[in-house]
Amino acid sequence: MKQHRQTIIASSLAFAFAGSAAFYSMPVRAQDGIPVVEVTAQSRNQLINDVPISLQVVTSKDIQTLGAKDLAELNGYIPGFTADNSEPTQPGFTIRGVQGGGDFGIGTDSPVGIYEDGVYTGKTGGALMNFIDTQRVEVIKGPQGTLFGRNSAAGAISIVTNEPTQDMDALAHYTIGNFGTYKGDVMLNAALSDSTAVRFVYARVGSKGWVTDETVNQITGGTDDWATRLSLKQKFGRAKLVFSWEHEELGQNGRPAFGVIQDPTLPLSGFQGKYDAAYVAHFSNPLSSPLISSNLGSESRKFDGLTMRFEAPVGDMTFNSTTGYRIFNTYNLTDNSGTNNATTAVSTLDSKRAHSIQQEFKLSGKNDSMDWISGVSFYNNNESQKSGVYTNTATIDTLNLMGGGSPANTFGALFGALAAGGVPGITATTAFPWSEFEHNTAQSRSWSVYGDTIWHLDPKSNLTFGLRFTEDRKTMSWLTPPRDSLALDQFLNSWGYAAGGLTPASFPSNIAFATSAQLSATQVERTKSWTNFSPRLVLDHKYDTNTMVFASLSQGYQAGGFNDFTPPNPTSTVASQRDPSYSPEKMTNLEIGLKETFPELKATLNTSLFAYRFNNLQNITLTGSGQPGSVPTYNVTTSDQKAFGLDLDARYKPVNNVTLFGGFEYIDTTFTKYDEVGATGGSTNLAGQPVGTPYFTGMGGTNMSWAALNGHIDWTFQGTYTSAQRRCSDAPGLPCLNYPNIQTGIATTKFDTNLGWQNASRQFGVAVIINNVFDKRYVTSLGGQLSSIGVPYATINQPRYVGFQFNASL
Repeated sequence: MKQHRQTIIASSLAFAFAGSAAFYSMPVRAQDGIPVVEVTAQSRNQLINDVPISLQVVTSKDIQTLGAKDLAELNGYIPGFTADNSEPTQPGFTIRGVQGGGDFGIGTDSPVGIYEDGVYTGKTGGALMNFIDTQRVEVIKGPQGTLFGRNSAAGAISIVTNEPTQDMDALAHYTIGNFGTYKGDVMLNAALSDSTAVRFVYARVGSKGWVTDETVNQITGGTDDWATRLSLKQKFGRAKLVFSWEHEELGQNGRPAFGVIQDPTLPLSGFQGKYDAAYVAHFSNPLSSPLISSNLGSESRKFDGLTMRFEAPVGDMTFNSTTGYRIFNTYNLTDNSGTNNATTAVSTLDSKRAHSIQQEFKLSGKNDSMDWISGVSFYNNNESQKSGVYTNTATIDTLNLMGGGSPANTFGALFGALAAGGVPGITATTAFPWSEFEHNTAQSRSWSVYGDTIWHLDPKSNLTFGLRFTEDRKTMSWLTPPRDSLALDQFLNSWGYAAGGLTPASFPSNIAFATSAQLSATQVERTKSWTNFSPRLVLDHKYDTNTMVFASLSQGYQAGGFNDFTPPNPTSTVASQRDPSYSPEKMTNLEIGLKETFPELKATLNTSLFAYRFNNLQNITLTGSGQPGSVPTYNVTTSDQKAFGLDLDARYKPVNNVTLFGGFEYIDTTFTKYDEVGATGGSTNLAGQPVGTPYFTGMGGTNMSWAALNGHIDWTFQGTYTSAQRRCSDAPGLPCLNYPNIQTGIATTKFDTNLGWQNASRQFGVAVIINNVFDKRYVTSLGGQLSSIGVPYATINQPRYVGFQFNASL
């Protein structure tokens, strides 16, 4: 599963030459004791110090050293990049402060594009997969509209897997750790003939969990995820065909939601609409409080992917074809209250089905004067989504009262009066289930044509110009059926006459999706198209073999879209309600960079300054109608942002067996246009205010290697630091509380270590891996659908993990 006969991690950390990189890529060669790295960030095989792009790369060796199962477990070691895997079917990715994936609706895309072997994965079900036979991961900062196309406005993540080789090879890893954790993988590679090779990989990751839900006395927070990949490589002279099939299945409970309100009299007896010191004093500390939820939840995924890549010489040119097919089903039911109190019980559902096909043809060539590529691509995705809210009549009463409703107009008052009148089986505290659903479908079609040329102005200077034209077309549908409240309806049909002839029709058909239900009780549909030109212009110059400077101006593009929860209103006098589509996102980025190598010191220093403007960034926000009894829902909002920043990394090898490394990103992001709509329906103008991205993210560490015990001992110790969040959003004050009983949005640190032994030939070995060495615990988020009425829930990071890894290879 990894390139197991490569250099140790000491040769890799913090070595990407453009930007604040933590890792380097395969394959590598040594030159004056410094690794020489090859990447494909510009759709060409190039040495990384020849690539005028901010770039970080992670190798299979780096992944094994950290014991990382996916991109999110690399957080901090690639400054400026984060991934959120708290809900793997709804992941979020951030590059330079621009977040993609926060909106889980199928009507929009993400400004951070994820690609596996050149195939776009989308933003939800197939975007955050476990590392399976991964050769390297290239994290490319800044707009990549020319090279990668649509939906890479903020950057791109390119995952490259291993191809079959002609070698007979086998490799296995197995790791056991606390929380019942197990990780295992096996790889078999064989030549079937002189021109045919096959590669098979199987991997499984699981754990029992790290916290007990006191409501049901069950351990949760664990996972069970397995995957396999089968690849076939066929050579036809100088041409080659690589075909691969990948299958993955995930099953786990919903992410743990730690309630901070444990007093059953709250919020009715104390919340005044703001999180001031008096109300926050009622909070329990989620880092030391038990997990008490109304719903363990369930999250699952089934994924299949087929990829076919063909490469052949055509005269002095090279022809490439990439074909991809992806299909997945996901299901995500989660608790959104963090309590088991019937008066504050809300759970949400997000279920998706999708299948996509894409095709790219590329022609490339180079000579003494230029290096060029050109191509055309096509993408088609069909997706359906079911969104749901599960609550009850007691919680609806709480929402009603907190919104200013009269106690006389509640279900509790009705049930109490009926009980007093002799109706059996009912009391004022009875809570009947109440659920609502919305159904959406989306079809996205896109095609593009592009070209990118590097002109060699002289032996030391290059001028690059690229341009891509894209056309997108989306068709979106909405359908919102009436509520599902069978038990309540049966009760009203039986006893409603005793309350003046009440029937199920006496109550709203929908509360959570009230607006949608009015506009899409029968299915409605809209279609929208957009076009875009995404250029890039780059000038680079090498003063000598060790020094390179570059300047670039580039643009990126994310397709427009629709809001899942806002059907069109054809009778509205407001244009945006008649046409609820969103315009495309566009990012313009200016960057200058330096790449410097010091061969005599076996050191590197790399830095880049950047500034960007991002228009129409789409994200998800909890909003409400402001009406009593309404349930706030997640809706898409848009903003314009600007930022400037600095990336820097350095690496130094004072002696042959010791490497020191470090990197950081400083960034200042502010809104230039944003009217934030809160959970109660109010609006706040945040133009000129910070977006919330921390000023600083940094990493550093050391690696040592020495001969011992008839083999090799490798030790890596590394850590990360992220400064405090800069802005409070969503529920006022929640993301940046600083009280003795709870802290949110504060600066964080994390340290990891790996101590391992390999035999002399590095064919087998053992290692101990410790993540979060000092067991630092933080509240990672605080909010949720009931935060508007004073009942937020928290998510927290996992405790220290200790694992023991065993590996063997041919």
